This record gives sequence, C-alpha cells and structure tokens, in this order.
Amino acid sequence: MDSPFVVREDIEKLDAPDSFSRLPPGWGVAKLNELTGSRGLMVDGDWVESKDQDPDGKIRLVQLADIGEGRFLDKSSRFLTEATAERLRCTLLQENDVLIARMASPLGRACVYSVLPQPAVTVVDVCIWRGDPETTDPRWLMHTINSLQCRKSISSEFQEASSRTSSFPFRPLGNSVVSSHE
Repeated sequence: MDSPFVVREDIEKLDAPDSFSRLPPGWGVAKLNELTGSRGLMVDGDWVESKDQDPDGKIRLVQLADIGEGRFLDKSSRFLTEATAERLRCTLLQENDVLIARMASPLGRACVYSVLPQPAVTVVDVCIWRGDPETTDPRWLMHTINSLQCRKSISSEFQEASSRTSSFPFRPLGNSVVSSHE
C-alpha cells in the first residue's frame, strides 16, 4: 500500500508552503488528519450548550481557555453529567491527545492534554487529534503546530475551511515519525 505521506522530492507537486521545499532529505509532508495513523482520530470537540452543563456533573468540560500555546492551562471549571455526555455522544479525552484551538487568538494554538482527576470532554471550538503511538509523537506535533510556519498556514486555512487541509513537515523513521525523545 502506498504511503499517504509526500517525501521531499515530490513536494513541488503539492500546494504546500514554499519553505517545505527546503526540508532535509528523507523528511516529508502530510496533512494533519493523515498523521493520526490507523489507530488515531481527528475530530472536533462536542456541541455542548449551556443548558447541557451541570455544576454537579462528574465530566469536566475542557474549553478554549484551557488551551495554551504548548501548555494545558486547566483554567475552566465547567462540568456535565455522565448521562448528558452519553446522550450527546461526547468523545472522552485521553492522555496525550493534542488539543487545537479552532477559535480565539492565537488561532491554531495547540497543547497536549494533561489527564485530569475526572473524565473530560471538550467543546466544538477545539479539535482533538489522537495519534497512533507507533507513528507520531504528540509532543512533536504540538511543537510543530505551534511553530510560526504552521500557525500561519492554519490561520489562513481556518478562514476558509479547517486545519484538516494544512500540510505539516515530518521526519520519518521507517513508517513512523521520530519521537521527540531521541
């Protein structure tokens, strides 16, 4: 099966930022949703309205205020009940999910989710990126998304569509992206 990733030599064929053509040999470019791998996912947060929230709920509602540039801020204190989360078919956050702000300044800022003492979901204004641990390191992706080059790409594309069409550089190791822990 062909890889969905594009290696440096084929970048000229893409509608990717010019600076991607200066990637080192062996590096490639892929769309954000392609970097999830076969076991990952990329979805928008859940449509949770004020009427769905409950201060006595046991499910934490992660909001835009919690998404810092490279840091999970843990600022908000909104909740919903388990029954409401099930009714709305919410996506529960998992450790190492990359949370990407779809609104507010700066647009496209990303952080790696830090596990809270209770289950958590997030609002529709936040994109959840969960990668296959065999293919992409979430901290590497967070730093890449927060780079000036990728932030500019995301910002211009969010005005038109969403970050799913943004292309990102990556350094492969066999069929995987090198971990930031090398």
